[in-house]
Amino acid sequence: MRKILLYILFSSIISFAYSQERQISPQAGIEARIFPTMKTLSKEQKNQITSELDNIKRSRELFRGTLSKKQLDILKNNSLSSLKKREMLIKTFTPSQRDILNKADVRVKNLIHNVKSNFSDKQRKELNDLKRKYSKIRQGDPRGSRLKAGEMERRKKRPLPKNNRGNR
Repeated sequence: MRKILLYILFSSIISFAYSQERQISPQAGIEARIFPTMKTLSKEQKNQITSELDNIKRSRELFRGTLSKKQLDILKNNSLSSLKKREMLIKTFTPSQRDILNKADVRVKNLIHNVKSNFSDKQRKELNDLKRKYSKIRQGDPRGSRLKAGEMERRKKRPLPKNNRGNR
């Protein structure tokens, strides 16, 4: 259990660190995670996506194998905030580690470009709908269907008059 938590913490810190430092569009990672949930993908598209995602996972494992003792200690240090851990990790990355991360980012961008270029109109619409839904979820709406401001007031019932019997 501890290894799993450490793995999740590590992967989120690393991905956050490099997405912030190199100003990569956050949509890239989100789209790559949305692709497998799409219902309108063909088998060929699904196979292409899964094989490329497996390659990305392998590069992450390779990166984890290159971490030094000092870098692992930074990750395990619970007294540091996530931001501080990120800053300290970035300072300790070697050129080969940066190269591995850059290649992984290029791989994700290429995956997105290759898959999106072959999308039909129906698939593009589904992708946009899913991105919109996940965007709402990130903003705090657990179902991705929060009503817009003011929409709830229009849906409320009008109050009944207090004395409805006076007209009889």
